[in-house]
Amino acid sequence: MNRLLLLFGLFLAASAWAQRLPSPPANGLYRTDVVPRIDITIPTDSLAAIFANVTSDYEYHAAFAYTAPGLSLSGIEVGFRLRGNTSRTSAKKSFKISFNSFVSGARVQGVKELNLNGEHNDPSIMRARIAWELAQDAGMPAPRVNHVRLFVNGQPYGLYANIEHYNDDYVEHRFARDAGNLYKCLWPADMANLGTDPNSYKLMSGGRRVYELKTNETVDNYSGLARFVTALHATTSTQALCALDTVFNVNSYLKWLAWEVTTGHWDNHSFNKNNFYLYEDPASGLMEFISYDADNTFGIDWFNINWATRSPIQFGTYPLYTKIVTNPAAQRRLKLFLNEFGTLAGSAAWRARNELLRAQLAPLVEEDVYRTMDYGYDSLDFWNALDVAGGAHVKSGIHPFMTSRIAATAGQVPSGNVEPIVFSPRLSGHGGIGAIPVQVEVWDESSPTVVLHYRPSGGTWQSLTLFDDGTHGDELAGDRLYGGVIPASVGGITYYVTATDDQNASTSAPCSPAFWATYAQPNVLINEACSDNATGPVAPNGSREDWIELRNPSSSPLSLNGLFLSDNDAIPGKASLNGQSIPANGRLLFWAAGGTGFTRALDFKLDKDGEGLALNAQSNGSWVRLDEVRLPPLMPDQSFGRRHDDAFTWVVFDQHSSPNGANSGVLNAPEASLRAGLLAYPNPFASELSLVNSGATELVVTVYNAFGQLLERHRIEAGGTLRHTDVGAPGLRILHCSNGQTIKVLKHE
Repeated sequence: MNRLLLLFGLFLAASAWAQRLPSPPANGLYRTDVVPRIDITIPTDSLAAIFANVTSDYEYHAAFAYTAPGLSLSGIEVGFRLRGNTSRTSAKKSFKISFNSFVSGARVQGVKELNLNGEHNDPSIMRARIAWELAQDAGMPAPRVNHVRLFVNGQPYGLYANIEHYNDDYVEHRFARDAGNLYKCLWPADMANLGTDPNSYKLMSGGRRVYELKTNETVDNYSGLARFVTALHATTSTQALCALDTVFNVNSYLKWLAWEVTTGHWDNHSFNKNNFYLYEDPASGLMEFISYDADNTFGIDWFNINWATRSPIQFGTYPLYTKIVTNPAAQRRLKLFLNEFGTLAGSAAWRARNELLRAQLAPLVEEDVYRTMDYGYDSLDFWNALDVAGGAHVKSGIHPFMTSRIAATAGQVPSGNVEPIVFSPRLSGHGGIGAIPVQVEVWDESSPTVVLHYRPSGGTWQSLTLFDDGTHGDELAGDRLYGGVIPASVGGITYYVTATDDQNASTSAPCSPAFWATYAQPNVLINEACSDNATGPVAPNGSREDWIELRNPSSSPLSLNGLFLSDNDAIPGKASLNGQSIPANGRLLFWAAGGTGFTRALDFKLDKDGEGLALNAQSNGSWVRLDEVRLPPLMPDQSFGRRHDDAFTWVVFDQHSSPNGANSGVLNAPEASLRAGLLAYPNPFASELSLVNSGATELVVTVYNAFGQLLERHRIEAGGTLRHTDVGAPGLRILHCSNGQTIKVLKHE
């Protein structure tokens, strides 16, 4: 087998460093196994008007067609226009395709809009995709991305990076709540303090708002942004980490910053006051930072600055960056995140994946006649771009840039121990009867001791050690998620988490104890839901109805009397659950059938284009919310569920939903892991599974089925390969490794 194919194909397993905020499945319009073809048919006068008015965002009627193996779409009405900034005046332009411009709410394959980027200043046409895939590897809320061939009126327009659009669907897929305010921040977005008046942040530049609201536009409320910027400027750098921890996800920001430094993304918030989003997450109440527009990366430079060697501590000059990064503790945290990216991008698998992408695109480059028109790039420039500088603004090949970046970073960050990095702890469910699951993400160079300190209303402080062993509601062993379960109590819980490393360095989060409201109701969780049940479970009426799975995380049965499910905030008591109960540590399926003619049927249906779902009850005469989720747009048979039972993170289960069964995480994509360790392929498999130890020490691999039954145990020497034979029934297989990895594969018929 070709060495590159082997290296790429082996990375099928989510390693111990699983994603925190996984992207939706990269299928449909974002599939990466092929290069799909997109055809736009548009009147010639409309096309001429687009090119004659390059600054216009007017959307012209066009017809959309999509062709890829197994999926062919045609005759879809769309809006078509130019997009971008400098690309509008380039020869190879970038385009936006909107499926809902003329048909309200329309989506194709669950998507409202496509951004097709020409990548005109990148001879590789790959920099943005490689950068975003690296962010996905590290578990960040990065956009889906692939390459497509674009034809307009039958004429080839070349290869385009198809990068997922940031909108309400984007954040709802990743944050599982109704979309909060999403601000697109473009030059000159310097985060200057404009005062406490929210309207002050609606300033204009170049005919658009500098901080442009992309969701909830009708309400047009900028108070959250004003509150965040005011808090940023009110604190000193010394106090910043704790002063901001009630308004801003500082740790997530530092992780994004590490990604920007690693990829050399200078056209960003810190150096160029450009290209970032701020998102008010309704679930946490924190402002989230999300980076944007990664084409000027990996050695592209217009300022005669070597971004491969520029210090992470002196990367930019604007307030969001300087206020946080001049804090010594923040610098140490940044070091740990930079080390993570160095490990991922320093691997042979990362280079192999990039080389496979080059091989996939190479036969199609000749068809891209527009790529030569801006800087004269030819096929040789494309092929060499991974390893050779392209001249002018392309100061480095992608791989040499990364080699230099990793080497330089090692001497530019603080030396010595890094205290544990503790993200905001997450509790699940607002019921005060039963049990409440707890999760917290903790990073450290060692295996820290993580303790939840909590005080029930009217009670005394208590402590619970949290674990990252895969058996305490923490998802997978070694994935940096620590979990546990505490007794529920009525009236609320005050809490914080402390993590202590092997050198006795300690961090607590949040800086001041937080409060979690609870009510005199059972703590039942919404665990999973399907809004388009095409081939899944059959309801008692003989039909395949939409379904909702509720979960009891406690060790005692819970009655559902007095609880209601609703998809409408105005009618919180829409569907009564009286007369039902859930066994200890069990689950129960309800059918969103739009009628109540059979057992556990609900008098509403779920909207496959996405909607809110809430579990409600009454407390002291008022309605209270025990649990909630925002279902994103889903394709047939996809479900949206907690990644593992009771987990805080929600994911799209693509073809592998688990109604009335345990949520066991998403199956692993080929690019999910770039770390040495156990590699398993193919996935899914029929009867034989190849296990490869790519590490330097022996591995012990234990194989279980979805019910936790031991199937096999193997020892694999360093660098060795073993064939696992499985004659059992089809289903999920879970491989636990002695290095802490957990791998999921699917055995089919």
